Amino acid sequence: MLGLLDFVVGIFDLVVYWRVGLGVALTGLACFLLVLVIPHYPTQLIICVPVGLMGVFFSFRWQHRSE
Repeated sequence: MLGLLDFVVGIFDLVVYWRVGLGVALTGLACFLLVLVIPHYPTQLIICVPVGLMGVFFSFRWQHRSE
C-alpha cells in the first residue's frame, strides 16, 4: 500500500512540475540527436555533457521562475 502511495505522489509531483519533466525530455532528445549525428564517442561526450547540464539547469530555472 505504501508503494502505491509513493507512486501516486510521484505522478502528482510530475504533473505539478511539468516544466522540469518537459525540459529534461527535450534535453534528452537533443542529446540523443547529437549522438546520432556525431560519429566519435569522445566528441559525443564533450558536446553532450554540457548540453545535458545546461538543459537540466534551465528546466529547473524555468520551473523556479514560474512559481
